[in-house]
Amino acid sequence: MKVTHIFWSLGFGGIETMLVNIANAQAEAGSEVSVLIINELYEQSLVNSLDKRVNLVFLNRKKGAITPWFIVRLNRILERSKPDVIHLHRSDLYHFVWGKKLKSKVCITLHALPKGLVRREGVMHIVWRKIKKRSVLYSNVVDMDRIPHVFTISEVVQKTLYDNYGVESTVVCNGIVTSCFVSRPKTMPKGQLRVVMVSRLEHDKKGQDLLIRAAAALQGTVTVDFIGIGSSMEYLKQLTAELHAETYVRFLGKQTQDYVAAHLTDYDLFVQPSRWEGFGLTVAEAMAAGVPVLVSEGQGPAEVTQGSRYGWLFANGDADDLQRQIVFIKENYGEAMTKADEAKDYVRNTYDVSVTARAYLQEYEKIVCGCSKS
Repeated sequence: MKVTHIFWSLGFGGIETMLVNIANAQAEAGSEVSVLIINELYEQSLVNSLDKRVNLVFLNRKKGAITPWFIVRLNRILERSKPDVIHLHRSDLYHFVWGKKLKSKVCITLHALPKGLVRREGVMHIVWRKIKKRSVLYSNVVDMDRIPHVFTISEVVQKTLYDNYGVESTVVCNGIVTSCFVSRPKTMPKGQLRVVMVSRLEHDKKGQDLLIRAAAALQGTVTVDFIGIGSSMEYLKQLTAELHAETYVRFLGKQTQDYVAAHLTDYDLFVQPSRWEGFGLTVAEAMAAGVPVLVSEGQGPAEVTQGSRYGWLFANGDADDLQRQIVFIKENYGEAMTKADEAKDYVRNTYDVSVTARAYLQEYEKIVCGCSKS
């Protein structure tokens, strides 16, 4: 099976991390795998983590550059390499694949809850937005209804895509390299409960502000470390200062996947307070490390924890309930460790990247034989 994955960049992000892990696992399974990166934007540590059997190609387009040459080169590479499957990881890339033959081989994974328009804005709309100094509307579903084979990362994403856009899809859950994660020792917290969140700092979506408010209300009985960077960094730091929580809320910035895998065990609790979230890759990582997890209700992370079976839940958007659940876990930590131990086994059997890679390869076979339903 010849598989070509295409994405815009190879920076630190959930899609990029998953892409590297999937490509490696598919190469390990015997597939001939290529990864095409459009923009001149990558993290060397992610490049280094790719299996040597994976063919990595950079088209080196400058981000934001208006040029057709990368499109020409992309299609030349696809025509010469003759992949069985072309796997996109953003739907707006479909526009750049030319010809019915190549387009018939395309599949797409929607890696987040669907948002935006399925049709591109016209030139006049874009010009008007520039004149009015308004940003172009974000969409992760452009041309989604035209792509032959659609995958979604969770049942939440699948349902939302169908309900809002009428697009059918097949669920293939994201995977992690579970063997990379050091297991947390079965010890009770010493003094303060050490809490961690690993995510982009985008509080409107990820809910970091809720965790800061909960931590501030607990008046130093917990510490919180945020791993990640993003557009909300300054806002969150300002909120921390306003709530006088600087002594027990820290921002550790961008860290490598290896750092996260090694240091999750430094913590007593992983919290994902997302207001909306399609899956929750870092939740699965914390579970693989044997760290108790607390997530918001009704989103992708709660699907990963199977509700309250393998984790703890709080009411979405409610900082007070988040605070109450943190206190409950702290006071019942023996129960939390038991649940975390069961969660570790569940994740290793369900969300290991080898499981995800096999699932995709099975779906690719359906595409090749023309019997895919999505």
